Amino acid sequence: MGVIQTEEEQVSLKLLINRETNKVIFAEAGKEFVDVLFSFLTLPLGTIARLVQKQSELGPVRVGCLNTLYQSVENLDENCLWTKTCKEMLLQPRNSAEGECKSMKLNIDDTRPTEYLVCKNKHAYCTLSTFSNARCTCGDILDRPVPLKTNAGNAFEATGFVNTGSTFIITDDLVVMPNCLHTSVRELLNCGIKNRSSVQEMTVNVTKKKVLDLLKFSLLFKSVLTGLFLEKTPTLEKASFFSGDVVAEKNIGIHIKVKVVMRKSDGKILFVQGEEDFADFLFSFLTFPLGAVLRMLKGSSSVGNIDGLYKSIVYLDQCKYLISRGVKNKLVDPCLASHFNISKQMFPIHEQQSSELFYRQYPRRGLKVFHGNRYFLTNDPGDDAVCRTIKLVDPKSPTSGSSSMGYAKGPALFMVTDDLVLAPMTPISAISLLDYFKTPFSDLKEKSISLGIKEGLCILKACLISRSALTNGLAHLLTDEVNEGK
Repeated sequence: MGVIQTEEEQVSLKLLINRETNKVIFAEAGKEFVDVLFSFLTLPLGTIARLVQKQSELGPVRVGCLNTLYQSVENLDENCLWTKTCKEMLLQPRNSAEGECKSMKLNIDDTRPTEYLVCKNKHAYCTLSTFSNARCTCGDILDRPVPLKTNAGNAFEATGFVNTGSTFIITDDLVVMPNCLHTSVRELLNCGIKNRSSVQEMTVNVTKKKVLDLLKFSLLFKSVLTGLFLEKTPTLEKASFFSGDVVAEKNIGIHIKVKVVMRKSDGKILFVQGEEDFADFLFSFLTFPLGAVLRMLKGSSSVGNIDGLYKSIVYLDQCKYLISRGVKNKLVDPCLASHFNISKQMFPIHEQQSSELFYRQYPRRGLKVFHGNRYFLTNDPGDDAVCRTIKLVDPKSPTSGSSSMGYAKGPALFMVTDDLVLAPMTPISAISLLDYFKTPFSDLKEKSISLGIKEGLCILKACLISRSALTNGLAHLLTDEVNEGK
C-alpha cells in the first residue's frame, strides 16, 4: 500500500543510552518515525500476520495463534467461502487509514492499494467494486479501473498522523511523550542517571527493514528499542492469561453455539466444532485493526509493549500534536474497512462508511479529462458532465448485493484446534486429529457451549499472546470439567 519506496530511504533517530547497563533510555524522534510507529495500530491483524512472517534481521516470528489462523485461510479451499474475493479480503485486509499510511516515508504495509473497478459494459455502469473478481449485476467481472476524484482533489491525500515539526520522546517500552526538558530529566532520574557522563548519544538510521523488526519487537518484547538498535535480543517473556482480566459488557446480543471436545485428564481443548458463524467469528479477527482490538480489550492486551503505545496516544493532546481531531480516532478506535464487517458480528466494532459516489463522464466536445480519463468517480455530482449514481457491491456477496454478509459458505461444519487451525469438519478428519493427539476415547469429553462477547474477547486476547487460544479463552466455562477429570 502506498508509493513505491526504495530500501535506501531512511529516517534519522537519536538515542540516549545508559553506559552502565547498555540500554536505551529514550529516543528523540520527529514526525516521520512517530507516524510509522503510530501506524502499527491501524494495521489489520491479517496484515500483521503476513508481515511478521517476512524475512528481516530478526527473522520470521510467531505471534500467538495469529500465524496459524492466517495459514488456515491460505490453505482453505475457496469453495468453503462465498466468493473467491473472500479469501483475498482475509489475506490482504484493507486498512481504513490507508490514506494516512500511504504517504509515510517508511510505510511497511504491502497490501495492494485500493482500486475502483467498474464493468466493461458501458450500459451496466451502476455497480462498483474495490476488489477484483467481483461481479456486476449484468454477470460480467468488474475489472475496468476508474480514477476517483474528490472535492479535495485526488483520493487519499492525508499526510500521516502527527503535525509537521512536532518532536517526541519514546522510551524503551514504547511510551511516546511530547519532547520537553521536564520529561527528559524525569526519564533520566527514573533510570538512576545523576550526571551527563553516565549517558551517551547515538544517531541511527531507520530503514523499512528496521521498521519491520520494530513491529516484531513491539509485539513480542518489553525492551523494544534496546533490542532493536543495540542488537541485544531480549528474553521472550511469556504473557500470562487470566479471563478475569477481560472486561466485557453484559453478555447479551449475538451468541454462537459450538461443541467443545476436550481431554478430561488435563482440560486441554483438542478442537471445537462449529458452523459457518463460528468460522466467520474467527475469520473476522484477521480484519480487525490492532487499535480496535486494544480498544475492545480496554487497553490491556498484554501484547509486547503495544499497550503502552496505545495509552500514549489516548493521552496525547490531539489539538497540539495530531494533524486533525479525527486522526486520533483512527488510531485508538479504528474502523473496519468498508465491507469487511460480517452480518453476525458480536464484537463492538464499526465499519468505515462508504461515501455516495457518482460515475461521471466529461462530454466529448469539452475534451476535458481527469488522469487521462473522460470517465471518473466523484463524490460531487456537479453539473458539467454526464453523471449517474453508482452502487458499491459487497465483494463477499455471490449475487452482487450491497449488504454485509459473512465469509464462510453455509450450511457447513468446521473444526478448529486449540491453536486456531481451521478446516472443514469431517468424521475422518476428527478421528485423525484424535489419533494425532494420542488421546484415548475414554479420556474425551464433549460439551456444548454458547459463545458471547465475554468468550469472544477472551479468545481474541488469548489468540494474540498464547498458542492455546481456545483452552485459555474458554477456561472460565470449563472449570467443572477440568476438576471432574482430576
